[in-house]
Amino acid sequence: MTEGFFDVGLLHYLILALVLFIVGMLGVIVSRNMLRIVMSLLVVSIAVVINFLAFGSFCNSTLKYANIMCILITVMTVLQITGAFALFLKVYHANEYLDVEKIKDKEN
Repeated sequence: MTEGFFDVGLLHYLILALVLFIVGMLGVIVSRNMLRIVMSLLVVSIAVVINFLAFGSFCNSTLKYANIMCILITVMTVLQITGAFALFLKVYHANEYLDVEKIKDKEN
């Protein structure tokens, strides 16, 4: 009776990746804080990794290197976020805030 209810297929992973992608993009569009923008981009990259893993798992070895791509994407994301945090530290020391709108108004 519950066997069909607990079966997780490719569509479930794709829906999860789509929801994470949409939430991440909304965070990028709506947020004014640079730290929240970078964290939203991290959610988008997690959605991409879930997408790669889902297709790599369900496509019967036609995507042999999906796991390697996921590791590469994860390492690149960590490097980008590390660089962004270093940049944010410099911006915060110069301006005392990370609000994009305030930084734009200060430059004008």
